[in-house]
Amino acid sequence: MGELLESLLVPAGYACERLGTAEAGGYLATGRLPVERVIVDACSRTGSLDLLTPFKEAGLPVTLLVEAEDLLAVETGLHAGVSGFLVKPFDEKALGAALALPSGGVDAPSGGCFPFRTLEDVTGLSQLVAGLCPEAEMVQIALSELMLNAVEHGNLGLGFERKGRLMTTGSWRNEVERLLDAPENLARFAYLRIECRPREVRFLIRDQGDGFDPAPYLNLNPARSVEPHGRGIAIARMLAFPDLVFLDGGRCVEGVVRRQAWLDMAA
Repeated sequence: MGELLESLLVPAGYACERLGTAEAGGYLATGRLPVERVIVDACSRTGSLDLLTPFKEAGLPVTLLVEAEDLLAVETGLHAGVSGFLVKPFDEKALGAALALPSGGVDAPSGGCFPFRTLEDVTGLSQLVAGLCPEAEMVQIALSELMLNAVEHGNLGLGFERKGRLMTTGSWRNEVERLLDAPENLARFAYLRIECRPREVRFLIRDQGDGFDPAPYLNLNPARSVEPHGRGIAIARMLAFPDLVFLDGGRCVEGVVRRQAWLDMAA
């Protein structure tokens, strides 16, 4: 993984240094770790995860590389204050998007952020992080609806009417894939920020679009019952996020999953 990272980062202008766990720990002990950001591969299983909290205490932002099903690594990283995550496999643009995050994530003082761009990203990432919550299946469906909106309507600017026409003709997915492959969209990412608290998990999704008015879509509308789409936000509210909050002109949405019932049963 170290060689792959160097092959992606050096051409992009980053100066890289590979450190073993013992070497990094030694630098931390002396307060002389000569880096501005740390990338940790969670699957190395050589004790590197034990350094996540010391990295945080040293003021070093960390990007944690995780496997697509490694929920334990995600939980460990979130509780250790990791600011950025990246699901493997990834390309140079996804890596750049992860490294471009400020140390506190997307517009928040805490929480860890995942960049996502494609339909496959939406499916895989929503399945992974929904496991942080009780009733994970419902949370996964709700998250995927909101994340899909961020991709197709936010970053790609598809629009309600245009999506309706594409779905009617069965060409929606082909058009989304075509737009995703367009040069102007290759580096256009949305972000999912997650903050785990003792009684709740907070999810925030931000896209790079022009925003929209969410009011007409917060509840199921009988007048749109014949439409092939337009119910994702209402479904997300019913399944997992009854108190959805839209911010920044619709470019950002935050939902909260309560964990109190789960904690009561675990007590």
